[in-house]
This record gives sequence, C-alpha cells and structure tokens, in this order.
Amino acid sequence: MLLEEVAAMAATFLLLLLIVQVATAMTARSAADAAVTASARRTVVAESEADRETQALAEEIRLLIPGAEQITAEVRVTRRSVVAVTRFRCNPPGPVLKSIWIGARAEVPRVLEP
Repeated sequence: MLLEEVAAMAATFLLLLLIVQVATAMTARSAADAAVTASARRTVVAESEADRETQALAEEIRLLIPGAEQITAEVRVTRRSVVAVTRFRCNPPGPVLKSIWIGARAEVPRVLEP
C-alpha cells in the first residue's frame, strides 16, 4: 500500500515537472518571437543600426527568458527587408529533464521609395 502511494506521488511529480518544462519552453518561444519581431521592426521604422539591434536583441533575450544560455543573435539588413534571428538554449529554473534549443526568426519588409 505504501509503495503504491510513493509510486503514485513520484509519477505525479514527474508529470508535473514535464508540464512545467513544456509550459516554460512555450513561454520562452513566444517571448523570443516577440523580441525578434520588435528588433526587426525597430530597425525598419526607427532606422537604428543593425549592429546595435543585434546587441540589444541578445540582451533582451537574456533579460526576458530565465535560464537562456548560449545566446546567438543577428539582425541583417538586406535590400528589401530586415531579418532578425536568435537561437539559445533554455534551461528553466528548477529540475531540468533536457535542455531545449529555441530559435526564432522574423523578416520585416523595408519601405522602399518607388
């Protein structure tokens, strides 16, 4: 009887841990999408420099997402658009079953004169 209760509690703990990790990864992915899109839009609308936006994007990911490690970010200006890309490893606080790599990309068209 006691062994069954302990096994049930362990299974419940593992299931809860998995649910929390998936929810954290989904939230991190959503935050990364928002940060990448905002960075690309700032480069187009405010005409900020791509190098400065690249640094700002990496810093924003570091501040927004707890446990973000090995962050790479790039904001590129092409002839017709601005492309912002980031990739990072997410190790959320608490017990980690497996590290999750998250990537996000956004492309915003530039306003071109006719």
